[in-house]
Amino acid sequence: MVTRRRLIKNIAAASLTVPFLPALSFAATAGAQDRKFILIILRGALDGLAAVPAIGDPDYASQRGELAFAPHETLKLNGLFSLNPALKNLHHMYQSGDANIIHAVASPYRDRSHFDGQDVLENGQAASLTGQTGWLGRLLPATENIGQNAIALSNGVPLILRGSQNSTSWAPSRLPRIDDDLIARLKYLYQNDDTLFQSLEQAVMADRIAASAMMGDKNRGFRQKLSISANHAAQFLKTNQSLNIAVLEGFGWDTHVRQGTVNGSLAYTLKDLDDSLGLFKEKLGPIWKQTAIAVVTEFGRTVRANGNGGTDHGTAGVAFLCGGAIAGGRVLTDWPGLKTTNLYQERDIYPTMDIRALFKGILRDHLQISSDIIETKLFSNSSNISPLNGIIS
Repeated sequence: MVTRRRLIKNIAAASLTVPFLPALSFAATAGAQDRKFILIILRGALDGLAAVPAIGDPDYASQRGELAFAPHETLKLNGLFSLNPALKNLHHMYQSGDANIIHAVASPYRDRSHFDGQDVLENGQAASLTGQTGWLGRLLPATENIGQNAIALSNGVPLILRGSQNSTSWAPSRLPRIDDDLIARLKYLYQNDDTLFQSLEQAVMADRIAASAMMGDKNRGFRQKLSISANHAAQFLKTNQSLNIAVLEGFGWDTHVRQGTVNGSLAYTLKDLDDSLGLFKEKLGPIWKQTAIAVVTEFGRTVRANGNGGTDHGTAGVAFLCGGAIAGGRVLTDWPGLKTTNLYQERDIYPTMDIRALFKGILRDHLQISSDIIETKLFSNSSNISPLNGIIS
């Protein structure tokens, strides 16, 4: 027999993948939640030379072949680099000083397995399968005095957030929406039960935030459009003051076949990413000035096209850093060049920056995490990797 108590719990669970937003489980230091950090993981390995072509490199056109952009097709950054024409919002942020491009960057991982590459990116260590927690997951319990809380816009908590009770995940329900009349009746029925009433209130709030972010799009699949996740994340970050970290996942970046240049599968996913960045700037409003967004991927792709008009798994790639809190307008790289002799194993962009330097710079200068926590709890055995300086305004 289904009791009324069980019914209300089932209804809350139907509204959310988890029936609550991150709770205020401790008192936060004043002003701690003013800083927002959004991490976007592009799963599948983004082609760095497709997103940020090295137009000015003398070997670019010959090495890229059919995947090379003509200079007039791209959005110029400086004398060496341009942006893919699908990244118009990112280009505008770069011009206005709200974005940096980080090129020839990689994690410590040097093989080409998506699973292991993503594991290293998220666990914060030098090798895959080194633990069950992620570096953001370890951050949350280590900083309880400043009130860090995180949410993943995902069907489950990804590795990067595992290791803390102050993280959760949310994905839109595929079940029919609960009508307002039923919600009102349930509130009346349980008005004297503080625990259940509060759970219902949290579920209803999250469901309404999500509904306002749907933009009329009936497709609720998170693997369809990253911009849908971005719209939800912006609403959560604005509405829940205790929430200051969000993790999003983008799919469809494994472009082995018919990758294209101005048109093609990659142009579509880049446009979706760019729409997501534009939505964050628009929807976050005044919070934008306190926001840093990092866009990363597990590794790059080969410099040369394969026989199917695509690229294969590589090594170094590109990362983006944008937001109102960023001291931007720069391409940050020690560019290795595209001559075959300068490539990693004569096929990939040679890695000249460790992605952990970017993460450490964000943690230290934006989230104001102590160097001791960064080096001992988040990225152990990486003291030779210095934080990237001057990236936060």
